Amino acid sequence: MKKIAIISALAFITQLALAQDEGREAKNVRFGLKVTPSIDWYKPDGKIMTGNGAVPKIGGGLIVEFRLAKVASLCTGVQIDLDGGKIKYHNDGIANNNSNTVSYYYNNLDEIVENYNSRPSEVAAGTSFDLTHTKYQLNERVYKATYVTIPFCVKLKTNQIGLMTYFGQVGINNSFRWKATANDKVTVLPTTLGLGGASDSKSKIVITKEMNFYTASLYLGAGCEMNLSGSTSLLLGLNYNLGFTSVTKKSSETLEKQTNGPSFTNGGTDYTEEKMPQSVKSNAVVLTIGVLF
Repeated sequence: MKKIAIISALAFITQLALAQDEGREAKNVRFGLKVTPSIDWYKPDGKIMTGNGAVPKIGGGLIVEFRLAKVASLCTGVQIDLDGGKIKYHNDGIANNNSNTVSYYYNNLDEIVENYNSRPSEVAAGTSFDLTHTKYQLNERVYKATYVTIPFCVKLKTNQIGLMTYFGQVGINNSFRWKATANDKVTVLPTTLGLGGASDSKSKIVITKEMNFYTASLYLGAGCEMNLSGSTSLLLGLNYNLGFTSVTKKSSETLEKQTNGPSFTNGGTDYTEEKMPQSVKSNAVVLTIGVLF
């Protein structure tokens, strides 16, 4: 009986030790939650559009990690990202020779920007076409876009050092546009009934159709995990997102670019009009705060 008791005690101790080791062992699949405050800015191509500063944003969502090896994981998930940036438009004057002007037609009754192809023909260069519409020169725009993002990245980490594990990661953010609005600083352009020149502002203009449905960015990051209990850890990380596809469509649906020729005179014919060409990439520095289970 004594031998049986000793053997039973040893078996119990061994089983308890194995259970503790198993509890400390990394799981093959981990889930978590995160919030991602960020500083975002837009970088446009060309000379007419330039970046005009950064804006604070925030996002958050679900984390899923698949363990590939002891020190490597494949990370994905789904999150909501609030993105945006400031753009300045360099206008040379609607009535000047060799000048460019970016503008749009605003429907005062419906409080929307008219589609470029749906608007009536102009009475003359730089004029509004009826009393219910105003033609605005666009000077500055603040973009506010919401995306559903599915990230994919490889995460390489150290062995646990005390309570801490350190990691680096590289991957791609796949973002799908949900909705977008803009706040504009504008100048009233001349109309057939009077002079323009007054400064104005428009807020919450719906520009969802101006934005590409899909955009992608490369992200590089590093951070640490602090073990709280068992497999539960506090996650802290810092990422740099580098956009490599344009957030805007190649040609605007609403913005008009007027280019005057060398012999342009107001009401003359030496000018061209076209949809505003545009290419804008989004960049961001993102802080990640989360919990992994």
